[in-house]
Amino acid sequence: MTAREFLETVPPKVDAEENKDLNTALHFDLEDEQYTITVKDGVAELSDGLNGESEVTLKASPENFVKIASGDMNPMTAMMFGKLKVSNPGAMMKYAKLLGFM
Repeated sequence: MTAREFLETVPPKVDAEENKDLNTALHFDLEDEQYTITVKDGVAELSDGLNGESEVTLKASPENFVKIASGDMNPMTAMMFGKLKVSNPGAMMKYAKLLGFM
């Protein structure tokens, strides 16, 4: 699985009714790959590039991101060892389940 393939699985999993009041953007800065997941009124969409202002930006290598996304690497351990940088860890905790990290 690639980082893009994982991120493509996220928008269909977002329950629009459950997240109807959610309006945010999450940036994924994965070296040469950059993506944005935007959620507006509970509807999620993936786009290429870092678009708009994000509430959270995740930085990692594509390989480490895939390990984290697939459960092969613990996100907290990755942060402690500098393999994952999160601009707003508090907000990221809210979105970990949304992204399938929990």
